[in-house]
Amino acid sequence: MSGCLAKKGITFGVVIAIIALLFSFSVSCSKPPAPTAAFTVSYVSGERLLEDPIAGLAPLTIQLSDQSSGKITSWRWNLGDGTIVEGAGDEERNFTHEYKNANSSGYVVLLTVRGPGGKDEEESGIVTVFSCSEAANVELNQAKLAIKNCLSAAGKTVPDDFPVMGWDGSRGKVKTGGRDAADYLGIWKTFKATYDVDGYDISGYATIGTGTDVSWGCIYWNPNSLGGARWTKIGE
Repeated sequence: MSGCLAKKGITFGVVIAIIALLFSFSVSCSKPPAPTAAFTVSYVSGERLLEDPIAGLAPLTIQLSDQSSGKITSWRWNLGDGTIVEGAGDEERNFTHEYKNANSSGYVVLLTVRGPGGKDEEESGIVTVFSCSEAANVELNQAKLAIKNCLSAAGKTVPDDFPVMGWDGSRGKVKTGGRDAADYLGIWKTFKATYDVDGYDISGYATIGTGTDVSWGCIYWNPNSLGGARWTKIGE
């Protein structure tokens, strides 16, 4: 009887050993996890009008920085303007790119990473590039909104010194109730045009009534054009 038990014990031990060996083999041969694609987009140079997401006037240069994780053997970027960057080196992971053509709908960046475990994609980083006239109108609207938000926060309807002539976005010129309109701009900077705060919007707040193009080079603010005041191409 003891010999039979011993034989059964040996047989059972062999089975356990075989199972352990097979499990170890299956683990060593299993596919590694797929990588995770991720990246950031940051502003480098050009006339920037909005910070997040980045928007500005062409040409506009951005920095693409890979933040992917996992085992990766190659990167492929589709930059949305017909440019494809792909490879397995550091130069395909982090680089700068210049958008030369306007696209007010925005360029969408798509990153695909591949590794032994498969692939993953990340689509993000919309970059908007305005034409000259579009950019000028964005700046004009930024200026109007900053004035209105400043006045609203102060509980006022007009700046302390009204009207204000030739505001270029700098601090200290459009002030009210201890607040400054320049602090309500998305990106603080001096404008490429100057504006006169000498009108009112439909809600009764002081706003820009006229403006002078100083360096956009493509348009000017025409307060007497048909259909009301607007930016007009030079020559119209």
